[in-house]
Formats: sequence, C-alpha cells, structure tokens
Amino acid sequence: MSEQLQIFASLDFPGRSTLMIWEIASRLGVTVRHLLNQIDDGALVVLDLKTPTSSRRCARVPIECYRAYIAKQLTGPVEVRAAFLRTLPPTEKRALIRELEASLKPSAHVV
Repeated sequence: MSEQLQIFASLDFPGRSTLMIWEIASRLGVTVRHLLNQIDDGALVVLDLKTPTSSRRCARVPIECYRAYIAKQLTGPVEVRAAFLRTLPPTEKRALIRELEASLKPSAHVV
C-alpha cells in the first residue's frame, strides 16, 4: 500500500517522516496558533525536541500522528470517511481502534 493518503492526497506529505507545525498549518489553511492550541489540548501529538537549555518548543509531528489527526477531523458521508480510513497504515488503524474501544468503556465516574 502506498504511504500517500489516496483519498485526500492534497493533504499528505509523501516520503516524509516528520512535519513542522507551520507546514501543517499551511497545508490545512489554519494558523500556527490554532495548531499549537490543538497540541496543548492533546488533539495533535508532537515530538518536542527542544534542548534542556532552550525555552522554546521544537515540535515535530510524526507523519502517523498527522494522519491520525486528519482522520479524527473527518466529517461528511460515511463512504468518504470509510474510504479514507482504509488508506491508513495498519498501525494507525489499530491505534484508532484502541482509542474507540477505550471511549466505549463505561466510565468509573458514572454514579
């Protein structure tokens, strides 16, 4: 299977393993601030490669995390979403399944 997203090829970065926040913002047409908020909220997972002496974040987004983020943002016809999900690598599919299963478990906080 190709590494490139087949349904939304215009959103993918073929041949890349990590991405910079500004690249994603540009590709998605959002601000860097919006993505930084998404990172702070846990919606977008990044590697923070800053050095111990640096005060600035040096975020790189693994391509798998970027693709998972895109998959979580999908809305629209079920057929389009299903076709997109079929193009994801098996590791991403398993991660999404685990997340869905966890969200279906009864909460310990239910009274």
